[in-house]
Amino acid sequence: MIAFLLLNKPSKSNTVIKLSLCILLILQNWTASYAQSSSDTSKCYGVTNLRKIALKLTQGQECDTLLKLADSVIVNRNITIDLLNDNIQGYKMESSLKESIISRKQQEIDTINLQLKKTKQQLWLTKAGWLLTTLGLSATTVYFIIH
Repeated sequence: MIAFLLLNKPSKSNTVIKLSLCILLILQNWTASYAQSSSDTSKCYGVTNLRKIALKLTQGQECDTLLKLADSVIVNRNITIDLLNDNIQGYKMESSLKESIISRKQQEIDTINLQLKKTKQQLWLTKAGWLLTTLGLSATTVYFIIH
């Protein structure tokens, strides 16, 4: 186990775990039996039990570190989601404004097309009026010339 600790890459969180495990192993070699006393009982732990406890302690610390990392990842993702939602809202507003502009421009086009249609009708009526006037004057002139 000590060889594993020496060969493993050092990191800040692993260093504390490894240091506490080394101290525990050194203390384990100094004393013959290890006891925990409570109000009315006493329990002795052997070397094997202490190794299991040390292993569980390091696994618990590792899980705690992983939990903190997972929490920070979740916080970062939540921030990213909030920013993306803000972007979506901005795009929705921009799209709504563009649709409003398109609607107004379409109304203007419809109004201009209606005016164009009326103007074409007036032009046709004006041309027809001039044609009829010209024909009427020509017919009157021919009538007076002949009679």
